Amino acid sequence: MATIGPYHTTLPHVTKENWRDLAAQKREQQAQLIPAEWRLSPEIISQAGDDVTGIAEQSGILSARELEITELDEVNELAERIANKTYTAEEVAVAFSKRAAIAQQLTNCEFSFPYRSIYHALTPTQYGVPVSLKDQFDIAGTELTQGYVAYLGRISERDSALAALLRDSGAVFHCRTNVPQTLMIGETFNHLFGRTVNPHCRKLIPGGSSGGEGALIAMKGSILGVGTDIGGSVRIPSAMCGLHTIRPTTRRVPYGHATNSMLGQESIVSVAGPMARSLNSCTYFLRSVLNKNPADYDATSLPFAFNETAYGRASHDGKLSFGVMRTDHLVTPTPPIRRALEMAVQRVRDAGHEVIEFDTKDFNEYYTLAGKFFSADGGEDIRRVLAAIDEPPIEGVLVAEDEKVPSVYALWQLNRAREAMQQKFLDKWLATAKETSTGRPIDGLLAPPAPITACLPGNNRHVGYTTFFNLLDLPALVFPVTKVNAEKDVADSDFKALSEEDEKFRGDYDPQLTANVPVAVQLVGRRWRDEELLGLGEIVSDLCGSKNWKQQ
Repeated sequence: MATIGPYHTTLPHVTKENWRDLAAQKREQQAQLIPAEWRLSPEIISQAGDDVTGIAEQSGILSARELEITELDEVNELAERIANKTYTAEEVAVAFSKRAAIAQQLTNCEFSFPYRSIYHALTPTQYGVPVSLKDQFDIAGTELTQGYVAYLGRISERDSALAALLRDSGAVFHCRTNVPQTLMIGETFNHLFGRTVNPHCRKLIPGGSSGGEGALIAMKGSILGVGTDIGGSVRIPSAMCGLHTIRPTTRRVPYGHATNSMLGQESIVSVAGPMARSLNSCTYFLRSVLNKNPADYDATSLPFAFNETAYGRASHDGKLSFGVMRTDHLVTPTPPIRRALEMAVQRVRDAGHEVIEFDTKDFNEYYTLAGKFFSADGGEDIRRVLAAIDEPPIEGVLVAEDEKVPSVYALWQLNRAREAMQQKFLDKWLATAKETSTGRPIDGLLAPPAPITACLPGNNRHVGYTTFFNLLDLPALVFPVTKVNAEKDVADSDFKALSEEDEKFRGDYDPQLTANVPVAVQLVGRRWRDEELLGLGEIVSDLCGSKNWKQQ
């Protein structure tokens, strides 16, 4: 059973007989945690439409100053204003807690605990910046459930490594965000807290498994959040919610003492990454964490500080070269995804840089290989937790069958296949030096973050465009480019399905339903070159006008 601990419980033992009642009681308790003066009026709630991103401004709950604080998108700017006493850390924490409470009432994205004073932090690099954490990161004295009813009432007795590092940097943890049961699905739903919805259109999902973070930050209930990514779980919610993120290379950001499903599975390693409304905020997070020596907090983390030279390299290299991966040859990207990718390609070319085609048809066995790693225990880890109280798996969660468990030797061969694919991909990347006008290999790779935008529950069935780069362990960032346009993004009349699954996605596509939701692009870099990728990302996202994606 996946657990880190140590924990203690504050509830009677959760059993097969009482788990439904205890879950219902927990939801009621969570609702009561919101102070009366922070609750939306029945009129506002009843009149709220699908897009609720503007309701906080209309609610009257936040003062003009609190709106000013929470409207900031740049973490470094907020930190500077706290440091120079333009704002106090306390009023910032209150402002974001209020806005998080509004987000919760409209999207069911988080469960709160009281904001914490940072008066004890004398020289923090975060200067009291509120940070939201996905429900995987232990914070001493708070409940952590991981989306399982069986873990209800489980109180962490120590901080996870990342929480400890951020706390020592002065961060204020103002809420923890919802996750799907098991964490292994691309939307956010569990039997304990229910379903999180997308604030840009509440009929749709915010992605997952970091979907609570995605919805909260899109609602401006947090300026900086931390999610995790084993198959796209910071990138998919960021793409669906109009945010920026980076999936770092493994072992850069400390993950120790955080809980997870399938702990001990080392073939595709989960990583922690920031989610924010600007890429600069993600850079700020990574710089702050890496310069705090994460290896002192987590024995599995690398002791490498933020490489400022690599970060600045892209801006000094003159002409840049990029590859573009248009399809994974398994599921065809829908029209808005293709349009956003082409917008990025054209903006990069118009700025004098180069984009060449980068086809990955020779790698389409990657998805099968990744699935074998995720099911290598035959589903035992997940099944043990669920079986403890007869909690049914949520719809869409794939629990592997016992008979599919490979032998140790067979797992070794799968690891060899992964390493061979990593080398094959590196060779292909380096070979692009023969095609570029710079004489260098491509600097980065543009790709879809998913074949679809935000979608109806149950329809996010293919996470290959992100999982591919988890398997290769390449850093990858996501940024918004535009929004779905029902007139421009009509369904293809000459569509030819790549597979039966591809045909299903074609049937799901509805540009009227998804009109105005965010459309994003993914940018991938070389392994261990996270800082260089962030520098490239600043250039490309600025060229794409990602800060103004709603107007494009």
